[in-house]
Amino acid sequence: MTILEAVAPGRTARTPKRSQSAAGGLAWLIAGRSSNIALSIVTTGILSRFLTPQQFGQLVPVMIVISLSMAVFDGTFGVGIIRSPQLDRERVRVALGNCLLVAVVLTVALIAGSPLIERFFHFDQLAELIAAATIVILLRAVFVIACAVLQRERRYKEISLASLVAAPFGSLIVSVPLAVAGYGAWSLLLGTISMGLVETVIVARKARLPWRITISRAGLSELGATEGFFALNQLLNWAALSSTNLIAGHVLSLTQLGFYSRSWRLLDIAVSATSGPMQRVLVPVFAGLQDGGGAARDTFERALAVAVPVFAIAGALACLHAEAIVRALLGTQWLETIPLVQILFSALVARCGYKVSESVLVGFGRARSAAVRQLLYLVALGSGALIAVRWQSTGIALSTSVAVWLFYLLSLSQAVRLVHASLGRVVLIHARAAALATLLVAFHVLISFAVTRLSYWPGEVLVAAADVGFIGAILLAAPPWLVERTLRTMILTRGRGA
Repeated sequence: MTILEAVAPGRTARTPKRSQSAAGGLAWLIAGRSSNIALSIVTTGILSRFLTPQQFGQLVPVMIVISLSMAVFDGTFGVGIIRSPQLDRERVRVALGNCLLVAVVLTVALIAGSPLIERFFHFDQLAELIAAATIVILLRAVFVIACAVLQRERRYKEISLASLVAAPFGSLIVSVPLAVAGYGAWSLLLGTISMGLVETVIVARKARLPWRITISRAGLSELGATEGFFALNQLLNWAALSSTNLIAGHVLSLTQLGFYSRSWRLLDIAVSATSGPMQRVLVPVFAGLQDGGGAARDTFERALAVAVPVFAIAGALACLHAEAIVRALLGTQWLETIPLVQILFSALVARCGYKVSESVLVGFGRARSAAVRQLLYLVALGSGALIAVRWQSTGIALSTSVAVWLFYLLSLSQAVRLVHASLGRVVLIHARAAALATLLVAFHVLISFAVTRLSYWPGEVLVAAADVGFIGAILLAAPPWLVERTLRTMILTRGRGA
């Protein structure tokens, strides 16, 4: 029996093996993402000192275009491969050929429409940036197919290694030197293109993608029938997350757009380092648990029991030390982003937590209801941004956080019903997480009075160390009614393994 057959969504393996596979895959992806987050922190600190908020703002519309390709390909072709009952060489050829066809059509449309996009955002030379960014779309078409094959085979190590090689190349070798040389927004775009090229080449080789491709109208029709709602779901999610940047880019100045985009980038670094790989692991796991029973419920509750308190603590730490984060990573010219960072990180639990609930819904094939939620998410984000834009980037950050929380509650409620999870336990998980965050805030306020006579950085370092030590002691020594056994077991196991 091949590896693909062993993990086909229509079949179920023994739960311990699947759990071990999921844990091992998550460990590899988090290890890769952890290395990349360290790299992102370094490069963000460097680039923010050589590029202005206006130059970062110029790249926001370009990243909207790039994220569109991710939504189209991941939600259609990637999910199609992961969920396919059987996967042979010919099916991969058809998926790759059709994905490249869609990429070419999208590329031509964006190049033709780039002058209109430039007029909408009122940014000079935006059309040239968008035309160059379409290279990423073509690369993404290949990457998605290769990555989906590797995900299906549980080969998360290869995915992580590709990212570990590509990220330093794109940032340190390309973006940073170009930024120092004064190439502005182009330094960011060329680094993104370079990173995408290297990552695509590596995963394509590891997945052994065929050189010969097949374009099939029947394949497109079948994909539209089976995965059409997943594609719609991804497109609606793209539209929702892009709506705030579209409104901000059209109404606000480049400087305000740069402030908002950098604040969101800090949040995105945290999300992509943790919940991003978590979702990559959980989607195929839940796809293999569609037969019902208690395995899906137990996996879902365990995932929440670990994710929610961890993200609650991380969000609280980020809010409490937002000024230090901005000063260290972005520099003094970005101090106006401090309230934005605090507002956005106050929704970290929701922003990362819905990756767990959405993994259940995608894995179980509930794309139609997910599309409805994404539409509501789009309405909440878009209408909120239109109302809040009068308060500049701070208002948009606040409306975004409110919309993220609403979406999480909707997604969570449906996932709970789908796997028949215990509502009481889910509420208790969140209540414990809120209690941990509250204890941390109270301790922070008390300890801050003890260092008021110190200068900024010595006092900040002492308080941060005290906060981390306090929450670490709580996680290890608090009674079970405050820290759930699942989380404590994971901490102790990882500690012994280290």
